[in-house]
Amino acid sequence: MAMALVSQQALALDFRIEIDGLDRAQEANVRAFLKLERERANPDISLARLRLLHDQAPEQIREALRPFGLFRPAIDAELRKDADTWIARYRVDPGPAVKLATVDFVVSGEGRSAAVFDTAPPFMAGDDLDQAAYDTFKNRMLDRALAQGYLDARYTRSEIRVDLESYQADIHLHLDTGKNYRFGEVSYRQDLFAPEFLARYQSFQAGDPFNQDALLKLQSDLLDSEYFSQVEVKMLRDQATGDQVPVEAMLSPAKPNRYRVGLGFSTDEGPRATLDWQRRYLGDEGHNIFSQLKVSEPSTSLTSEYRVPLQRPTKDQLTFSFAAESYQTDTSEGKQLDLGVTQSVGLGGGWRRTLGLDYSYEDYRVDDVQDEANLLIPSVQWAYLWNEGKGFSLQGHRFEVGFLGAAEPLLSSTSFVQVLVRDRWILSLGENWRLLTRAQLGATLAEDLDRLPASKRFFAGGDNSLRGFALDELGPTDEQNVVIGGRMLAVGSLEIQRRLTNDWAVSTFYDTGNAFDPDYDNAFAQSIGFGVRWQSPIGPVRLDVASAISEDGNPLRLHIVVGPEL
Repeated sequence: MAMALVSQQALALDFRIEIDGLDRAQEANVRAFLKLERERANPDISLARLRLLHDQAPEQIREALRPFGLFRPAIDAELRKDADTWIARYRVDPGPAVKLATVDFVVSGEGRSAAVFDTAPPFMAGDDLDQAAYDTFKNRMLDRALAQGYLDARYTRSEIRVDLESYQADIHLHLDTGKNYRFGEVSYRQDLFAPEFLARYQSFQAGDPFNQDALLKLQSDLLDSEYFSQVEVKMLRDQATGDQVPVEAMLSPAKPNRYRVGLGFSTDEGPRATLDWQRRYLGDEGHNIFSQLKVSEPSTSLTSEYRVPLQRPTKDQLTFSFAAESYQTDTSEGKQLDLGVTQSVGLGGGWRRTLGLDYSYEDYRVDDVQDEANLLIPSVQWAYLWNEGKGFSLQGHRFEVGFLGAAEPLLSSTSFVQVLVRDRWILSLGENWRLLTRAQLGATLAEDLDRLPASKRFFAGGDNSLRGFALDELGPTDEQNVVIGGRMLAVGSLEIQRRLTNDWAVSTFYDTGNAFDPDYDNAFAQSIGFGVRWQSPIGPVRLDVASAISEDGNPLRLHIVVGPEL
């Protein structure tokens, strides 16, 4: 018994496979067909087994080359031993490919004149036979038919006929689309919301031509609403009436309350902690509540929003809000209470418009001036956002322009009008290089700066303003050289980034700008620096070292930020 085990062990051998004469795709397919290739994982293969599989290899190679139209390959097979390794080598001359004599693609049924099928096959008479291209086109046409509501679509004929004597092939593809179905009534299996409210998520109505993308969008939008933990939308094909097929959405409710605790850090704020509470649904019309407590060194705030979905719940929303904040920076301190209502609607093409009306009370101090402000502030903002993918996006743009103001005759302690423009671009400079630009422009029409509350004045400096300077460190100064803020703002930045790996990049940047006021003199501040970018599991992390080159001694400052670039 022991001798038998030793003998079996002695038969164990090492071998490798060499294939010459084929391109990468052909060789990959050959290795997939070779049984000998699959035996490479067997450490106990015997020499007899190796010889048997080697003898079978030429026929397997011929079979693997047929999908490429190669039916006359010449194969030279050799099995030899080199030192302790057996080498199975196959020199392959693939020979000429079979040529297509005819391509017969026909569409019948109700979809025979539909534009979606007005597509010529990617092969024609005279081309080499390529079975992969044939299979891809065949499947694509059938998928199109099903996605457009031709639910009975099928091929009445689909074949490749090869004549080895003439060395030519004929392709026959006959697609019968059948009838074009339409959407029937949509039923929602749930007991939380009024059916009329859920119907607002539909981009289609009963009687509209069926479209698979519309069905997938309904499922995606219902999931994104956060009302449901699971959503399954399907057509009830067996319940069709005429050409209308009913749709059923199976909805499993999410937990009504969501709590979230967050910890973060930025140079401007230092360590910060947040506590969120969201009531996902109230009543049967999709109303919800979101509240957040945020605590950091310069400010503590409590915000709460009552949100009402409008006719297009994925795009439009009415929000009633409350906010209380206590803040203290190197330039100002105060307490602020806000009550507001906003209407936000999607305009299409990445644009959004927001109308707002806020009542604000602020008890503030800037330098030695302490005052109170009561303001009724109407506002309007237009915003645009486009981002090409996530992570190291090579293209992106975010633009915002907003107008707001107050008037003493309308429940306000002072009058002003303000406009603020923010613009950010991400531009590609090649596969691994990016140019990032950022600009902020603001202007306030107000008679007296002293009566303008701190929250409505402009300051500059900080992680997302001018790096190299502390938060709100820059702006007009009074006679005691204390920064008091201004009625105008101009800040810009240029940054070049180089990606090193999928998750890491380095950058160099130049920031300039300041807050200004007609009654005070101050100049543009400037900084330069370099940074490291990390696409972490919790989001982009930016670490920058900036030098304030407009200051004596060019002081350095470290900036750390966790958050999106746009």
